[in-house]
Amino acid sequence: MARQIMIDKLVLRCDFAKEKRIFDFVWPDINLGALGIPLEQSIDRDGEVFNTRHPWESIPSSYESMAFKVFDHRYDKLDQFYIEIKASPAKLMQGHNVFGSVDFYDCAMCMMELLCNTYPDLFGFLDHLTWSMSQIDITYSSRAKDDREAKAFINALQNVSYGQTKSRTGYDGTAYFGKKNSRLKKIKVYAKAAEVVQTIKKNVSRVDGEFLNEVYTPALMDFSQGLIRWEVSLYHRYFERLGISTNLKDIFRNYLFNPANLQNYWHLATHDLFNALKGQVMKVLNDQEIQDALRAKFSKTSKKTGKVSTVLADSAFRTYRDIKRDGWYISRSAMSQCTFDRHVKMLSACGLSRAALQNMNGLDSGAQIIPFVRFIQVDFAAQYPDWYQPQPPKHVYKPQIMAVA
Repeated sequence: MARQIMIDKLVLRCDFAKEKRIFDFVWPDINLGALGIPLEQSIDRDGEVFNTRHPWESIPSSYESMAFKVFDHRYDKLDQFYIEIKASPAKLMQGHNVFGSVDFYDCAMCMMELLCNTYPDLFGFLDHLTWSMSQIDITYSSRAKDDREAKAFINALQNVSYGQTKSRTGYDGTAYFGKKNSRLKKIKVYAKAAEVVQTIKKNVSRVDGEFLNEVYTPALMDFSQGLIRWEVSLYHRYFERLGISTNLKDIFRNYLFNPANLQNYWHLATHDLFNALKGQVMKVLNDQEIQDALRAKFSKTSKKTGKVSTVLADSAFRTYRDIKRDGWYISRSAMSQCTFDRHVKMLSACGLSRAALQNMNGLDSGAQIIPFVRFIQVDFAAQYPDWYQPQPPKHVYKPQIMAVA
């Protein structure tokens, strides 16, 4: 199969069309209420209404929804009037993002078409030559032998740093790299199978949940097992620094976001991180080593009988096993806070830090040293299951058509 990449998320922006005046172009004098969008307002103590605004709303599709918002800054120092839409194109088009489309034009047009069909009058007020990309999430997957090993590797990533690429603390099975509020790029590494399970559970409570969960077939669930997702979020400033236009007209005309270029952007963004992982290893802890360390440090010998008691050490060891099996929070809730804290201190004294214990869920038993390189070998030719039959794109770019929409 040809090399493919997945566009996991798109954030698109478009200005409202300005009106021509004698000496200038100005924002249209449109009342937000005339756009047919839901609004919210603030009321002061005197009952006066102010700060009329459009909150983020969800535009439904055949599957997942698309977020949409009008930003009205015509009357403040920002002097801006635009809309923003954001979604996972894969979820809009097929209901899941275990794998997805590589066609940037088709993804963008799918989102724009949904906005047009929902708010045709509003769509007519936009200046379509100003459509631009604010953010794109590019995703590749590598594979561990199973989901437990995937989570163990990702948890181990939280100790990795290299140059400007430093890990931020994440949830079990998730590692983040880059500043949380970065306007350039962010990297997220996570186990896909766990996210799929959470999505299915979340859908159950929805009215259309049964329909949404139909896409998660046994074959799809099997494919997600052991998947390690390398998700790179790139923002418009990142591309501006590279001298690459984020205007959709330029992207379409010059094929700036074709699959080969997207793969190159992903490689460039992950270069430092992958350099940091070269030569590093992941240690999968041996339970016997932990138990022996606890007994060596916390066993007590009776002065009367001379017998050695390992009660305290073994109690802390059982807590260690609970944390390893069920995770930090479940284990903490199963006993008194005092007992749990005491056992954590004992484990820390044996070399297991609090952070390591908090991210321990998913580690296998047995003393193994596993090279990180095994988990970062991304097979660019195996991003889809063998049974997957890609659908032809709904929207095909025609160079002779000058307008975006």
